Amino acid sequence: MIGNSSCTKTADEPLPLSDSIRIGLVAHYLLNKTPNDLTGNNPDMVPVNVSIQLSGRNNNVDEYAYYFAGNPNSYARCILNNNKAVKGALSISFWAKETGPGTYSPRLFEFWPGNYGVGFYWFNWYQNKIKWAGSDFELPSNQVLNSKQWYHFVVTNDIYTTKVYCNGKMVARQNQPGNLPPAAIQLSPYFELGRLAQRPADAFEGAIRDFRIYNRTLSDNEVNFLSNL
Repeated sequence: MIGNSSCTKTADEPLPLSDSIRIGLVAHYLLNKTPNDLTGNNPDMVPVNVSIQLSGRNNNVDEYAYYFAGNPNSYARCILNNNKAVKGALSISFWAKETGPGTYSPRLFEFWPGNYGVGFYWFNWYQNKIKWAGSDFELPSNQVLNSKQWYHFVVTNDIYTTKVYCNGKMVARQNQPGNLPPAAIQLSPYFELGRLAQRPADAFEGAIRDFRIYNRTLSDNEVNFLSNL
């Protein structure tokens, strides 16, 4: 007689979203009272003339965020150790709030390779509208945003599609012209929050928190989950 054994069926069960959002996480800067990458993969963020204040987001009474002054001398920078882990697909998730006009065409963040080629990406918030762009595309959203209000954004790229999400809902989509090689989608190691990385202009006036970088595209369910954290 064969002895009894117990087993549970797990192979076909989906991971809880709280676990799946950890898969492919290249960097995670919470941007509260600490500048460190929670994954342990990368150096600390280096804030320059950035104030750390309570976010005032919803009912998160003990939550902090990085506030940028809207001038070229207020920003945060970092050099990723594992940027080469991003190839063929990426997602960037973050919370942001605009508190003022900043300068011309403010950029919340930019990855800059120095030659505007592979690895160059940026996110713009200008006149109540946003734009996600790279060296070979620009994807604006027509959604009108309110000043002094927190929004959750996710941008995704793979070799087929580029998407922008706001508060868990897709607000812009663009199909890639032809089949891009995976090497065309990767990240520059150097990036900055709060302004352009390559020159002191286009400064953002507002707050950013919970900045995450993935080496894959997030699902709609995962985007919605992150927008409710």
